[in-house]
Amino acid sequence: MSDSHSEDSIQGAARAMWSSIPEPILLIAADGLILQANDRFASVFGHEAYANPQKKLTDIFSNSAEFFQQALRDWLGTREPLPKVFHKQGQDGSPVSIRAEGWRTHYDDRAAVLVRFYPENPSVDRFIELTTLVDTLNNECARRARIEDELRSLLGQLNAVNNMRDLIMAQLSHDLRTPLNAVLGMSEFILSEPYGKMNPRYNEYIHDIKFSGEILLEQVNSVLSMTDDMDFLDRTKDLLVDLSDCLDSCHRIASPIAQRRGIDLLVPQNVRTPRIRAERTLVKQILMNLIGNATKHINEGGHIKVNVDWQMGSDLNVSVIDDGPGIDPDKLENLLHSNSRDAYSTSKTGFGLGLYLTNRSAEAIGARISIDSVPGRGTIATMTFPAAMLDMSTL
Repeated sequence: MSDSHSEDSIQGAARAMWSSIPEPILLIAADGLILQANDRFASVFGHEAYANPQKKLTDIFSNSAEFFQQALRDWLGTREPLPKVFHKQGQDGSPVSIRAEGWRTHYDDRAAVLVRFYPENPSVDRFIELTTLVDTLNNECARRARIEDELRSLLGQLNAVNNMRDLIMAQLSHDLRTPLNAVLGMSEFILSEPYGKMNPRYNEYIHDIKFSGEILLEQVNSVLSMTDDMDFLDRTKDLLVDLSDCLDSCHRIASPIAQRRGIDLLVPQNVRTPRIRAERTLVKQILMNLIGNATKHINEGGHIKVNVDWQMGSDLNVSVIDDGPGIDPDKLENLLHSNSRDAYSTSKTGFGLGLYLTNRSAEAIGARISIDSVPGRGTIATMTFPAAMLDMSTL
């Protein structure tokens, strides 16, 4: 590194140090020329910070010129801080006493004096304190302004992403729902047997197509509804759900599929509980997902039981109990909070998002999902509605 670069670095470090000193500070040549001044001196005495070869100390304190000429001679004769007190006229015209403490030093191989100023008058002390606070406030305002600019920029980017997402989801909604509705419509038409009686086996197949299409359509609607959380949450307000009606609907949809797979599905009927403050489609969708998960992952000949547990003043629990393969303990903890492949599955095929989306739906309406499982013995998936969600006046 060159000597000039070294000198620049040293002077830069000195300036940084002086700027951090709360008191006014000056570096003065032997002839009274101001070599350096820190920011505090500039704000208190109105002098430009750092070097100004056009001004001398007596130019700044013209009404105390004789005092400073003598003080400068005294300071040049000592290496120990030597205090001096001088008087200056304040902004309101009243006299202000200020202590100046100086001592001899060297600057660029020549004699110089370093001077620090301390207020003798409390009003000056308060002025310096307030000046420091104003500078701090200005720096904080500038920092916050930069943060606001960054936030506005990020908000604009987020809005652009949301707009693009809405366009994509609108197109996806059309592309998915249109063929599914066509499948369901044609299934209904075929089941009406407009051209004569069908073979019973074909009739059974069409029923399977129709029920599977209805479940798939509900899953598609579930995924699409997750893309707009605010709309998703707005749908859950100020509605009452009859749990018994929801369970009956789930049983009608899931029972034919369970029968064809040789699974025994037991769902309670005429359940008497308070109505639930939530949106019916979401509650039905969550329960259907839990039953569908159990149906999908147990073997032929298995058993699924839906159990409702509620007592006056307590939470309402709806449990789906199966005797399937169960879930490994190391996968159970993150099962409801990961969109990776469903740990419930015993194969490498499947939707893989069922329990994750089901849990998100439950959280959105204020309920919660819990999973208890023992490998080889089965799984219990429980949906809990807190007592605060129950409308006791509907009993």
